[in-house]
Amino acid sequence: MAGLRRPLRCFIGLPLPESWQAGFGRVIQQFSGAFASRIVWTRPSNGHLTLKFLGNVAETQLPELTQALAGVDFAPFALAVGRAGFFPPAGRGSPRALWAGLTQGEASSARLAARIDKALVPLGFAPEARPFTAHLTLGRVKDAAAGDDWALVERAVAGESWPVAVAGCFVLWQSVLFATGPQYSRLAEFPACPDRGLAP
Repeated sequence: MAGLRRPLRCFIGLPLPESWQAGFGRVIQQFSGAFASRIVWTRPSNGHLTLKFLGNVAETQLPELTQALAGVDFAPFALAVGRAGFFPPAGRGSPRALWAGLTQGEASSARLAARIDKALVPLGFAPEARPFTAHLTLGRVKDAAAGDDWALVERAVAGESWPVAVAGCFVLWQSVLFATGPQYSRLAEFPACPDRGLAP
């Protein structure tokens, strides 16, 4: 019907510093030809830490959504990465997703995700049913093959130098899916309160 607009596919997350994006690029380069499985690797510039996936959002809902998110109060906090993980966890079958995890900032990320969750429930967004796991997706396994050495991911992430970063804002993103992969655009940014100091 004319005049109707498609909903926007949206999520909320923490942006990554350029130094981390470069690090993920170097890590993923090490995997070239290393796996028989078919894996779709995350474009380093698309890297982020998801706090909440919203799914389809009507464009008319954006004003109240951004207003609710603007009311989420948080202090900036430090982030450090240095370990790898899998969904499902190692030992429970072939992984569907490969990710890098935090060695610092996981508890603060979880608290921020919980505040966002609570702020959006009145708008009709269901609270998360699963416990929050702070992770940065490296790739998704589309077709697993036997014999792949997944420990290579753990060694590559641990062997990279990751400078400590500061989470100074979170972002509402729109995700548009293409055959070549998703493209993200920032719809709104929500800064931390720097006068509160760095959160523990």
